Amino acid sequence: MEVWITRQEEKHRRYLPGILLESFLIFLVNGVGTFALLHTLIPSVNGIPFLVSVTVTALLCAVLFRLREHLVAAVFSLSAAAGICLFAFSGMLLNGFLSLWNQLAEVLGKKAGIYLTIYQLKDSGKANGELAVLIFLGIACGLFGFLILKLRWYVLLLLFAAVLPVVLVKTELLPDTRLCLGFYAGTLLELNYMTKNKGGNLGNAVDVSAFFAGAFGLLLVSVFGGMFLQSLVPKNEYQDSQLVANAKEEALSGLSRLRYKGQGANSLPDGKLKQTGAWSASSDTALEITMEHPASLYLRGFVGSVYDGSSWTEISTEEAYEEKDLYYWLHQEGFYGETQLLNARNLIQDDSLSSEKGIISINNKTASSKYLYTPYELSGLPDGYTGENAQADSTLYARGLFGERTYRFSSLGNLVSDFTTLGAKVYQTLTAGNNAGDGGADAVSSYRSQESYYNTFVYQEDTALPASLKTLFQKELGDGGNREEGHTDYYTAITRIRSYLEKNMTYSSQTDVFSEDGDFTENFLTTSKIGHSVHFATAATLMFRYYGIPARYVEGYLITPQDVDGKTDGETIEIPGTNGHAWTEIYIDGLGWVPLEMTPSYYGIMEEANLKTGLEAKGKLAASIPETESQPPVEENIRTNFSLKLALFGIEKFLLLFLIVFDTFMFLFILTVIFLRAFTNRKRRKCFASQDTKLAVRAMAGYARALYEHGTQYSDETTLLYERVRKIGQKAAFSPHPVSASERHDTASCIRHLKKELKASASWYDRWIMKYIERLY
Repeated sequence: MEVWITRQEEKHRRYLPGILLESFLIFLVNGVGTFALLHTLIPSVNGIPFLVSVTVTALLCAVLFRLREHLVAAVFSLSAAAGICLFAFSGMLLNGFLSLWNQLAEVLGKKAGIYLTIYQLKDSGKANGELAVLIFLGIACGLFGFLILKLRWYVLLLLFAAVLPVVLVKTELLPDTRLCLGFYAGTLLELNYMTKNKGGNLGNAVDVSAFFAGAFGLLLVSVFGGMFLQSLVPKNEYQDSQLVANAKEEALSGLSRLRYKGQGANSLPDGKLKQTGAWSASSDTALEITMEHPASLYLRGFVGSVYDGSSWTEISTEEAYEEKDLYYWLHQEGFYGETQLLNARNLIQDDSLSSEKGIISINNKTASSKYLYTPYELSGLPDGYTGENAQADSTLYARGLFGERTYRFSSLGNLVSDFTTLGAKVYQTLTAGNNAGDGGADAVSSYRSQESYYNTFVYQEDTALPASLKTLFQKELGDGGNREEGHTDYYTAITRIRSYLEKNMTYSSQTDVFSEDGDFTENFLTTSKIGHSVHFATAATLMFRYYGIPARYVEGYLITPQDVDGKTDGETIEIPGTNGHAWTEIYIDGLGWVPLEMTPSYYGIMEEANLKTGLEAKGKLAASIPETESQPPVEENIRTNFSLKLALFGIEKFLLLFLIVFDTFMFLFILTVIFLRAFTNRKRRKCFASQDTKLAVRAMAGYARALYEHGTQYSDETTLLYERVRKIGQKAAFSPHPVSASERHDTASCIRHLKKELKASASWYDRWIMKYIERLY
């Protein structure tokens, strides 16, 4: 009895290092990692009860796993206890869960534009409920982490490691640096631990020593990499210069190009004005468009509402979230900024205006797949598009990691070329309070109500103008009128802006990149005075705002009358990258957003509405000026962008550092693998060839067992042979009887059979793991 107790104590002491190590890894990965995610999304969350419950659960699971004779009873008891607690505290848990849910919904709505339902709760009991939820969540994370570790779910571990970067990209919220370091260090260590341990015997002394060997190598690489980084980019230089900011911007742009692969079609900058240089475009097909009823259309992609002197962006997700109730109501009623022209068209009856709907299919060949390119005449959002939020009324982003290349939608024919006529008739209908269309007075009343709310939001968001530009425009354009009394009439604003741009600015596809600290538009109007459609559209948009008219900057593609000339219904139309363009759109009260061409060299390319009709304007229509520059000159005079140089230099440093660290790690890893594999094979051959027959058979039987556990299906002959060898191994280990030469021969033969069948059935990955990680071949 005393001998048995001593053996049990030695057995438990042998398990102790593995239990502590596994619990520590689960704490780092599932405890610290989950808390880093929770703390990023819900900063007020209390981490102590969560981390304690993760740690206790991990220790308990690791201990129970080794007491196999009590495992079933223990799991049953734990499950019963958890069920009783859930039933007894269900109200508290529900209240706490909904409280945390509401906090999460607020953050995701403001930072990522993801709208979740918010529930009304009483303040009493929320703190206790949140505490209970965190404890149960910690238990769940501990159990899940233990399963990942024991079942070696590499994929789930790597997916979990990718969650924080996804949250960072979607919300732009920075996780706590210390938590991230602990989490990713734990992830690497757990991957190292899982690759060192297979076959179910996790956590013994040999496992722990192998783990610490790999961890020590990882630590060396990290230390040398950190020292090299510190010497390459000193802390004071890192903090005081624009190197990091420029490198980050370039890295994000490079990632965007990699994801959406649209910059090969043309040089539209996605609103990043200070990255705008010479205009370039490919004559290759950007979009393949199949139209039921071919028509000349503007296809808008990126829409910019907010101007900061260096770029155009959409309204922020925080601003959009503040208006979520407004947009929810409008969208429930079927009112979208994207389909407003259709809604207006439905109010009147005029056979001269487009009314026939048709399906348009787009195959995006080389344009950016970040956006869905759609016309102003949309009759409904594209098929399957479910991203309706406040920004669905401006830029339609494609779904998926790499965007969308093929989509379809329903649209009317060209209404833009008749928007003045349509606007006048809509104004008359809304003023009269009835209509001649299919909706009756109720439709008019509903549209008037919806448009009035949307109109208020548009004037609030899309008339903002920097004070410096207001002063400049007052000097260049004269008095912009009193906004409190209303905006300047549309025709006067259009003709004044066009006249100013035609007289003072020069169109050229060869423009220099402007990356200085000043304002992009101010530089264009007062210094360079040379630009292409991006420059003209930006300046015109801001000038309309000066006159009190809501305006936005748009990038997209033109389906010109020449493109559809002679095309039959259903015939594919190829739109080249040279049709990429930037233009201005303005909001016509009661009608909606309409595009205006403000780049002189593009006058006459698209059909234009008669600006003297429906705008209550006097004067002569601006003369069309044909585009004169189709090919860039051979000689280019582009100034070197110093900050761009810094950014590129920063990227080079980062890539160099990354490659050095990665290569160093891989070199050490390969050396370690080669050394361990050579050492293991030499040791194995020495044991197999031992003069001590029992020692040789024990070694071969153990090797055969390791091979056998890797397979799932063997031939009957091999299975029977393995069962015999297993008994021979037990005989060699525990029996005082000698082992015969034939039994030694059978053991060696079993190894050959197992290797042959494993090589035939195992995947390349399993063979690689067995050969280089577990050193079985």
